[in-house]
Formats: sequence, C-alpha cells, structure tokens
Amino acid sequence: MMATKKSMWVLLGILLISAWVLGATIQAGAETLNYKSYTYGIKQEVVPVDDMEGHTLGFDVRKGFYVFEKGGGCNR
Repeated sequence: MMATKKSMWVLLGILLISAWVLGATIQAGAETLNYKSYTYGIKQEVVPVDDMEGHTLGFDVRKGFYVFEKGGGCNR
C-alpha cells in the first residue's frame, strides 16, 4: 500500500509539472500581411522530352520582390 501511495504522489507531481510547462507557452497570433509582388523573368529554356513527339519541358528562372503595406520588403 505504501508503494501505491508514493506512486500516486509521483504521478500527480508529474501531471502538475506537465500542466505548468504546457500551460505556460505563449500563444502566437496570426497576422494578415498585405503586399504587392513584382517579378520578372531572367532565363527561359525549353527542352524536348523523348516520350512523345512534340512533347517539351519548359524551365523559367524568375526574380522578384515584395512590398508590404506596412513597409519593408523582401527580395527573392
């Protein structure tokens, strides 16, 4: 009986510590960002594919940037 009582206290302690750790996390809020994107082509290439006559595969390399409504930007 003593071992069972001690096991219950240990289990309760683990449960309380787990609830404290998991409950203390900060919730991140989602934010909608409005932006305009500007892109332009750098390189294009078309390669024939041998599975069918006239079948091709196109590759396109593009660059661009984003302008956010609240300011700032991002180059890609």
